[in-house]
Amino acid sequence: MIFPKVQQNRNGAVAGIASLEYDVLKQWDERIRSVGLCRDEQIFPRISSTRLQEKIAQQSTLIQVLSNEIKAIEETLQAAHFFIIVDTSGVILKLQGNDDILQRIDMLNIGPGTPVMVEHSGYNAIAVAMETGMIALVQGKEHTLNLFHSWNCICAPIRVKGTIQAYVNLTFPVEIDPTFAVPLLQHIARMTEKRLQTDGINTGHEIVYKTFETYQLTERQKEVAYAWLQGYTYTQIAQSLYISIHTVRTILKTVYDKTGVNSKSAFIRKFT
Repeated sequence: MIFPKVQQNRNGAVAGIASLEYDVLKQWDERIRSVGLCRDEQIFPRISSTRLQEKIAQQSTLIQVLSNEIKAIEETLQAAHFFIIVDTSGVILKLQGNDDILQRIDMLNIGPGTPVMVEHSGYNAIAVAMETGMIALVQGKEHTLNLFHSWNCICAPIRVKGTIQAYVNLTFPVEIDPTFAVPLLQHIARMTEKRLQTDGINTGHEIVYKTFETYQLTERQKEVAYAWLQGYTYTQIAQSLYISIHTVRTILKTVYDKTGVNSKSAFIRKFT
């Protein structure tokens, strides 16, 4: 997380491009330039189908609960729209909405398995929500990519027991006032969180952490190991935990030793 000064506001505060500090935006621009992202980008990469299925399996319960909450409220939406469910590493797990829009989106290779972090998609609501931990709104031409200039996007984190487990994003035409979307996303997030907590459902995060405990991992080792399992890079883990990349590498080596694996693929197979 690169916005340590920004805290989640339970009263509905929304993070937007205009509200972010200059230094933060400068960091974003540097990250975008470093990967050569083009404003006219039309085709997006996807992670492997095997890795995607692993991610979906880890979050299957949350995905189902969140999808049901979306369905329950979709009837109230008259305009064209689609929802995106994203995991904590910034990879799309599911799209939900109008069939004709989803077909057009799929032609751009945007779908389950597509990364939407700032390095892959530039300025967008999901990336802002991931970086701030707040509900985020990005409108029209605030998006880096031209193909999103006709859309407004708003994204909310899904928290379970105080920990972000996923994100839900709503995208709709730029002509529509986005004011309605804030309470709508808040409602979906709140009902999802309530259902998961009330039903006593173990999330993928909790299950994996309990497994980590059997290998006597420390709390810091669990944090790094879980982020690694979710597809975070050394740099992303270092930024989110405020530690150096060297420390991340050292911790992962210890994790591998404790869990009896010698590669990332073996680590993923063991804990998914």
